[in-house]
Amino acid sequence: MIGEGMTAAGPVPQGGTILGGRPRRGALALDPRTLMGVLLAASALAFMGKGVTAELCLVVAVGLLQTLCGHVRMALGFVAAYAALMGVLYVVFPHVGGAAATMFTISFTFARKIYLCLMTGALLVSDSSVHRISAALAKLKVPQSVLIPLTVTFRYFPTLKEETAHIRDAMSLRSIPAGSRAECFVVPLVMSATSTADELSRAATCRGIENPAPSTDTERLSMRAADWAVLAISALAVAAVALFGGSA
Repeated sequence: MIGEGMTAAGPVPQGGTILGGRPRRGALALDPRTLMGVLLAASALAFMGKGVTAELCLVVAVGLLQTLCGHVRMALGFVAAYAALMGVLYVVFPHVGGAAATMFTISFTFARKIYLCLMTGALLVSDSSVHRISAALAKLKVPQSVLIPLTVTFRYFPTLKEETAHIRDAMSLRSIPAGSRAECFVVPLVMSATSTADELSRAATCRGIENPAPSTDTERLSMRAADWAVLAISALAVAAVALFGGSA
C-alpha cells in the first residue's frame, strides 16, 4: 500500500524536483537562467560609466541578492573586499608615487570595473550545480556544439582543484626543498591535467552527452515570479545607469 507522500518508486522529493533536487538555502531559490541574466546585466554595467555612488549601490544590491539566496558569508566577504579596494584606490594610492603605484592603480581599477561580474559569477557557481547549469543552457536552446564543451569545462575545474590538493599533500609527505617545489608541482599538474581532460571527455561520451535526443530534466527548472522580478530589476538597473549613472 502506498501512503501519502509516497510513490511506487519511493518518497516524493520536496521542492518540486526529482533525483537532483536541492534544498532551499535562503529566501530565494532562483533559476540558473535568472542568474545568467543577472550576470549578463553585470557584464553590460562593467562597460558603462558610473559614479562611485551608483557603483556602491549596485555592489550592495548584488550583496543583498547573495544574502537572499542564502550566501551570507559570500555577501559579507565581497562587500568587505570592495570597501578595501576602494580604500586602496582613494586613500592609499593618491599618497604613493612612482611607476609601481601607477601599475597597481590600473590593475585595481580594472578589478573595480569587473567586480559586479565577479560577484554574480560567484553566486551562479555557488548556487547552481553543473547539472542545473547544463539543464538551464539546454532550456535556452544552446547548440550541442557549445553545450558539450561547456559541460566538460565546468566539470574540469573541480577535478583539477582536487588534483592540486593531492600533489600538495604528496610534496608535504616527501619534504621537497623550497627550490624544487615549483618544478615538482607544475610538471605533475600538467600531466594530470592532460589525462583528466581525456578521462572527462570519455566519461561524457559514455554517458550519452552526444545523444541528439533531449535529455530528461531531473531538476524541473521553471521560471517563477521571483525570477522575473530579479530580471526586471536587473534590466532597470542597466537602464538607470545608462541614463543617470554619471562618470566613472
